[in-house]
Amino acid sequence: MQKKLNKRIGKQLAATHPDKALVNGGKLIGGIVLLVAGLLLLILGSGTVAFIGLILSLVGALGVIVGLFGIDS
Repeated sequence: MQKKLNKRIGKQLAATHPDKALVNGGKLIGGIVLLVAGLLLLILGSGTVAFIGLILSLVGALGVIVGLFGIDS
């Protein structure tokens, strides 16, 4: 009886897609890296380098949002 109950509880608490959390974590870390790199280029660079930094920081911010909220593309 207890084994049957434990099996039922285990099935209810088990994640349906356990690898999905790892993918979102990777997106989050990648987004943070791009955001920091873009901000550094934006602050330290000028002209074209600053523009590339702006683009990188926008892409990084989008990656952080996707990583935090788990939005799949």
